[in-house]
Amino acid sequence: MVIMKILLSLIAVSSTYYGDRAVEQLELREGRTLSPAERRVVHEEGFVDGCYADTKGILTCGVGQTGPFQAMSFKETFEIHRRRAADRFPAWDTYPEDLRAELVVMEYRGDLGISPKTVALINAGKWLEASEEFLDHHDYTDWSVGVRKRLERGSAMLASQA
Repeated sequence: MVIMKILLSLIAVSSTYYGDRAVEQLELREGRTLSPAERRVVHEEGFVDGCYADTKGILTCGVGQTGPFQAMSFKETFEIHRRRAADRFPAWDTYPEDLRAELVVMEYRGDLGISPKTVALINAGKWLEASEEFLDHHDYTDWSVGVRKRLERGSAMLASQA
């Protein structure tokens, strides 16, 4: 823990961006235009031009990138999460683009991995039940308004498929 505190004290975070500004800054940094799904993730995660300790004290860089993702570009990180999301849903290619983007947002944050029942309900085409199950989540009751609103947006997207 002491080593982590020392490491974090040496990290200089230059700027934090949210929403459209986060997308603009990341596009400048990566020298490319983000896809609609990538934009959706960046809107939710924000972008930090550096590293910081998140609310749980976890070293986080860029677009909410932790662990092995810290050393990767956002493009690489996003693609891993996009593939994980696609692998969870056999009908992935038939889903509308906005639904696929929202499922990647859910995967990126880790919500699909901790909610196999939500995944099963989506795969069964039970959109309203999946929407309700998605909010049966410890982060929905234990976290900030921002996290709750994010989960509600995901839930609303699922419900809109019914």
